[in-house]
Amino acid sequence: MKKINTALLALILTSLQLQALVGSLDNIEYWVGAGANRAALVVQWNDGLTPVSVAWGYRWDGTATGLDMLRAIAGSTRVEDPAGEPVGAASGADGRLNLGLVEYSFGLSVLSLEYSPSAGATRTQSDWYSGYWQYLIRGGNFEYYDWATEGMALYDEAGSNSYESGAWTSSPIGAGDRPLIDGAWDAYAFAAEFIAEPLVQPLAAKLPVPLVAFRMDQGQPSVAVLSQPGFIYQLQYSDDVAGPWNPMGAGETGTGGELIFQDVGTDLPATRFYRIAVRQVP
Repeated sequence: MKKINTALLALILTSLQLQALVGSLDNIEYWVGAGANRAALVVQWNDGLTPVSVAWGYRWDGTATGLDMLRAIAGSTRVEDPAGEPVGAASGADGRLNLGLVEYSFGLSVLSLEYSPSAGATRTQSDWYSGYWQYLIRGGNFEYYDWATEGMALYDEAGSNSYESGAWTSSPIGAGDRPLIDGAWDAYAFAAEFIAEPLVQPLAAKLPVPLVAFRMDQGQPSVAVLSQPGFIYQLQYSDDVAGPWNPMGAGETGTGGELIFQDVGTDLPATRFYRIAVRQVP
């Protein structure tokens, strides 16, 4: 077997994704939940950083609310009372997104949304101190009390697979009471200095880049991946950093533990590059 100069080996970490502009639900990459119905969650921090807004997808059967979607996507949820004392916590899918809620007698209200992508600064905005979180919706069918007319009113709009920039409505009810329908869109946009800004067409949230480690096992290159359930991981290699890239096997489904991939080639070049491809379980 040809001896490998380990000093020249390189591990390329990537989820094999470019952040796509979301023109429809079909452009969303990161989906949470399972079921026949689909909805989108858009978060816009208005903090001067890019991307301005990011979108996730949510699947379900039966009934679900806007708050169900938000809590399922957020990797962690902390709940506090109006005095700031913790009264609850929960966990969800995307560990990069953290949700803060305040529990009032009339229900839960969004306090903060913090996002820490694998590259770039942490995005964070908090309610009531320097602005507030607008809650905007598209698609649904429900009755609500209209304070302007002091009577009941009906919100009735069909769901849509497509993103439409001018079709958003400020929700007349809270996310915990807002029933989702297939093709619904929910958005949270921070109104800094209490000045509302229009929504910007979002980019799709990238799949999380895994923690990996490269090592040599008995003279063979190996890559260890800290996996997550719901994702498929595949080792790919190239003899040139510019590609083309070649897959090694069909990939392995994440277990929540470590997955180990090994290049067992018998005639390896002196320099070889590796990367991990990540995709969601269909």
